[in-house]
Amino acid sequence: MKDSLQESFTTYDLCVNSDKPAPSPDAPVEPAIAGAAPAWQLERPAAEAREAAGDGARANSAVPFRSVGFTLSTSGYAVARRFRQVLAPVGLEPREFALLRAVALCEGSSQQAIGERLQIPASRMVAFVDGLEARGLLERRRNPADRRARALHLTDEGRELLGRAFVLAVEHERDLCANLSEEQREQLLDLLQRITERLGLPPGVHAALAEE
Repeated sequence: MKDSLQESFTTYDLCVNSDKPAPSPDAPVEPAIAGAAPAWQLERPAAEAREAAGDGARANSAVPFRSVGFTLSTSGYAVARRFRQVLAPVGLEPREFALLRAVALCEGSSQQAIGERLQIPASRMVAFVDGLEARGLLERRRNPADRRARALHLTDEGRELLGRAFVLAVEHERDLCANLSEEQREQLLDLLQRITERLGLPPGVHAALAEE
C-alpha cells in the first residue's frame, strides 16, 4: 500500500506541476529519488531563463544597429543615389562628372595618365572618353611630344556644362552638411580619411571607377 501511494503522489506531482501530459494509467512510473527537488522547482528556472532571454531579444531589437561599416555603407548608397538625381538636370552621370572634373584640373594630360590617376581600367576609360567626345564635351588632341598619346581637353560646351554641374554639386554638399559646423565638417573629413587610408583608397578617387 505504501508503494502504491508513493507512486500515486509521484504521478500527481509530475502532472500537476509541469506542462507534460499526464501519463496513461498503464505507463510505468519511476520511483521518486530521495532528496530530489520537485519538478516545479527544476522547471521554473528554465522557464524564467527563457522569459529573460525573450525580453533581452525584444530590448535589443528596439536599439538601432550601430556600426561604422553599416553606417558608411547605407549613407554612401543614399548619397550616391541623391547625387545622381542632383546631376540629372544637366544630363551627367557621377562618373562622367568625375572625369570631366579630372580633365579640367589636368587639361592637356594624356588619356592614359588621367585614367591611371582615377584608377579607371584602360578599356573602360576608352568607352568613357568616346561617350563624352561624341557629345561634344571632350576632345582628343595630338600630343606634340608623343604622337602615340592623345591629350584630353574640354570643349567650350564641356566647360560650360561642368560649371553648371559643379554648382549643383556644391549645393548638394552644403545640404548634406547643413547640421554640421565648418569645424565639425573638417573633423568628419579627417576621420573618414583615416578609414579610406585603412582601406587602401587613394584620396580623391572614387572606388566605383575602378570596377570593370
